[in-house]
Amino acid sequence: MRLIKNELFLKVFMSNPCPMAISEISDGTYIEVNGALLDTLSYCKEEVIGKTPQELGIFWDSIDRQKMLQLLNVHGYFKSFETLISCKNGSILNAVFNGEFIMLEGRPYLLTVMNNITVKRQYEQEFIHLENLNLISQMSAGISHEIRNPITTVRGFLQFFMKKPAYAHHQDYFELMISELDKVNSIITNFLSITESDPLHSQYIVQDLKKLLERIQPLLETNALEKRNQLHYCIADTPVILINEMEIRQMVFNLVQNGFEAMPIGGTLTLKTFRQDRHVVLVVQDHGTGIDETILDKLGTPFLTTKDNGTGLGLAVCYGIAHRHNAKINVTTSSHGTSFEVHFPIYQTDS
Repeated sequence: MRLIKNELFLKVFMSNPCPMAISEISDGTYIEVNGALLDTLSYCKEEVIGKTPQELGIFWDSIDRQKMLQLLNVHGYFKSFETLISCKNGSILNAVFNGEFIMLEGRPYLLTVMNNITVKRQYEQEFIHLENLNLISQMSAGISHEIRNPITTVRGFLQFFMKKPAYAHHQDYFELMISELDKVNSIITNFLSITESDPLHSQYIVQDLKKLLERIQPLLETNALEKRNQLHYCIADTPVILINEMEIRQMVFNLVQNGFEAMPIGGTLTLKTFRQDRHVVLVVQDHGTGIDETILDKLGTPFLTTKDNGTGLGLAVCYGIAHRHNAKINVTTSSHGTSFEVHFPIYQTDS
């Protein structure tokens, strides 16, 4: 392994706050990395030097490094190349790379500078969700008056006619039509609940999340039996949070239902809570096949569904409830399952 002898260059390189690396052009073997890169990737220097990105599994998509090299060969550099990288601790980061040729002791090497934009991308996704919620809120009033009211009228006339002796032999048809109208009304109700909270149930109280989950445990276990799945409770004592119990119940039911439907018969769904810094975290983790990456960034969008008979409103309702509780939903997924984490701010007293 070649040593860099230029002390001034090495001093600037090592003290740079941006994650940087110097590697062989041919296979990407690292010959030098700075502390910022090691901190970002959670590696120590001995684990990186002499290894390639492929050996460390740094690039989420192994083809990305080849794309960088193609740009490097054409232009002599590459700029703002965005990709996903894997850290030693298992976390996935959004990163932007800049790279160019440098000469050290008469030999060409690749100098790369990385910028961690994970937080930026998270804020962008949150902004998109908020924009969607605002748009839905504007649509809600029109839907309530322009669709719901006519449905109520039609349903009333159907009930009126089905009581007439002349239509006695059409009872099954009337019941089917009323059932379909009720289904549409239920979809509208769920759609409206994404942004609106029923004034009669809008009271928020300081509550222990563990007690709430223990109260609904029998209902969740019954659901698990119906789906022929297992439910594993791992509920810890956590600080109190300010919540609307009706809405949190609905959120938990929606997430658990989605988890059961994502798993084969006999699968285990885990429901757990814990404290993380200034938040209480609720986790619903299934062992299904994971969520397709193409729709991962669109989760929470109304009417987005991969189910044959789904409405695509369950997760949208969850995101709406989280927004009203100043909570944040994080999703991690792989071929081994999906985990939804809801981070609730701990209730702070005035004292």
